[in-house]
Amino acid sequence: MKDFEKYYDFIKDDETKNTVKKIADKALQASKNYVPVVTEFTNPYVAELCSPIIRNFDVKFELFPSSELCERKVFILYPDYFEEINEDDYITTIRIRNKSKFKKLNHKDYLGSIMSLGIDRNKTGDIFVYEDFADVVVNSDIADYIIYNMDLIGHNKIETEKIKLENTLFKEQEHVILNITSSSMRLDSIVKHVANKSREEAANMVRGGAVKVNFREEDKISQEVKDGDMISISKFGRFKISRLSGVTKSGKYKIEVKHYV
Repeated sequence: MKDFEKYYDFIKDDETKNTVKKIADKALQASKNYVPVVTEFTNPYVAELCSPIIRNFDVKFELFPSSELCERKVFILYPDYFEEINEDDYITTIRIRNKSKFKKLNHKDYLGSIMSLGIDRNKTGDIFVYEDFADVVVNSDIADYIIYNMDLIGHNKIETEKIKLENTLFKEQEHVILNITSSSMRLDSIVKHVANKSREEAANMVRGGAVKVNFREEDKISQEVKDGDMISISKFGRFKISRLSGVTKSGKYKIEVKHYV
């Protein structure tokens, strides 16, 4: 078996490094014990880092949910001789219906109530919010615990039920559109506009490790961002460069940004 320590040293962010190590341990478990195992939910950057490591073990793997609208996914790792895996054995969707006609619930409401039960965020996937309900993807082993312990979100009465993954209503997370004009596509310039900070403050946020690009910590203020990049800023949220809509007469970039709420 290869020594992965040098590979781990390449990963700057400790949280990401620890998650990759955990998933490598899961792959070893599946290989040694000849049983399928499921990981916690992880982001696309971690999944990208883990794939070459997993291929060093005698296991197959799949990422679920398979929908492109899902950002957070689990690895299901299983021995070579397994012909197929039923994802419903490992991850489940809980549909939470808001019974109040007066207060709409948002993503933070649903997530906050689940976290208040002592559930680790890594045990939950994406939350798809609609007018009067939300579909929440979770590891199957915590689904019943959530259902038995949740009957209110704030003062709103709710109803919960488990549904199959194939019946989940996936969609892009709610967002508002920001239209900004930037002198360049440098990271510090984009952070300045979306966080409403000075250029110097934005640069300090980047250098201080408060900014991730595509889920990877980025401390270079001169890093160029491009169409489709996801920028996460601590305490400010997540912003996706959704469209470059042209250049002004003075040579500045006109950029459409999705701010996820």
